Amino acid sequence: MRRPFLAITFALSARVFAQTAPAVLTGMVVDAATQSPLGDAVVVARSPALPGEQAVVTDSSGAFEMTLLPPGTYSLAVKRDGFETYSPEGLVLKSGRMRVRIAVLPVATPATLATQAVEFNDTMTAPAMISGPAPEYTADALDRGVEGNMQVRCVVTAEGQVRACKVTKGLPFMNIAAVDALEQRKYKPALAQGKAVDVYYIFNIRLKLPSQ
Repeated sequence: MRRPFLAITFALSARVFAQTAPAVLTGMVVDAATQSPLGDAVVVARSPALPGEQAVVTDSSGAFEMTLLPPGTYSLAVKRDGFETYSPEGLVLKSGRMRVRIAVLPVATPATLATQAVEFNDTMTAPAMISGPAPEYTADALDRGVEGNMQVRCVVTAEGQVRACKVTKGLPFMNIAAVDALEQRKYKPALAQGKAVDVYYIFNIRLKLPSQ
């Protein structure tokens, strides 16, 4: 299942102050998956126009307010346990009041991915690698001349990330290196009837010692 995208919307109030008056930023933080308000989220505002930073915590309705902000271009950092940190930039505050709505994504746990993912099969289009590293040989593997084939079963998400990997056929001193490399890669996702889906996918990796 495709996870929702981050969203942020802006609405200027009708009330406009003089150009030199400070700005007021109000808004709401919600769960991008359910649109439910999120309390106890920390919202931090930073700007070259602002000495230091200003931070507030959302209330039980997900609402927050920052006052006495000098007009300027701001970045926000939104943090809450169980959710991915979101850092929108380029928010231009002018004198007066601005309201924002920020949707943050829940952190995907292995259990969540396992629930969403389906087994890859021949009716689907396979994931295709876009970028990322090959497994890097460890010193122990080099010293012992380790070579051979590995199999690693992972979830490739609808966003093209590799997660929840498990080595099903390993090689000494290379299992962790192989998983680390896979989870840094970016893929075109698997397609089922033209739609991107989370799939369990088996990666076959051939390791050969680097030539001297």
